[in-house]
Amino acid sequence: MLPEVDRSNLAYDLSLYENTARRQQEEREKDRERRAREIKMNKHSVSRSGSKLRLIMCAAVVFGALWAVNVQNTRVDDIARKVDDQKQLLAEAQDQNALLQSRLDSKANIGYIEEYASDQLGMAKVTNSQINYLDVNTESLIEVSPDGGGSIFSAIADWFGDLLEYIGF
Repeated sequence: MLPEVDRSNLAYDLSLYENTARRQQEEREKDRERRAREIKMNKHSVSRSGSKLRLIMCAAVVFGALWAVNVQNTRVDDIARKVDDQKQLLAEAQDQNALLQSRLDSKANIGYIEEYASDQLGMAKVTNSQINYLDVNTESLIEVSPDGGGSIFSAIADWFGDLLEYIGF
């Protein structure tokens, strides 16, 4: 409660001064309550006393780790791109191989060979009237014609070989 004010003197309105003082007191109390609600830090806590050097070192370590990850991902991407290029070249080579194989098969076809022989070489197919069978009543012999320009040593070696053959060795 407020003390009773004597209002006998109208020259001064003391209620104005009391309200101002009361408002100031209320503002001080609100300020104290607000300060009490704020988080208070110890003046010597780690977060307040952290050095700038530690902060810079931590930032450098984080940057270095991100850089290393980026370099690794770049290498992986390069290798994947090279693999894709080689797969594309392999697919192209397989397509070309299939094309060449089909060309080879068409050229090795008997119809193509007969056409080439008749058109390019002027050959004709054999008919049954052109086939002649021969009967030969001789033994299978192989005769080797002697060389006319042999040396004396080859003649002696041949004579000696014939002699051994005659004897049965």
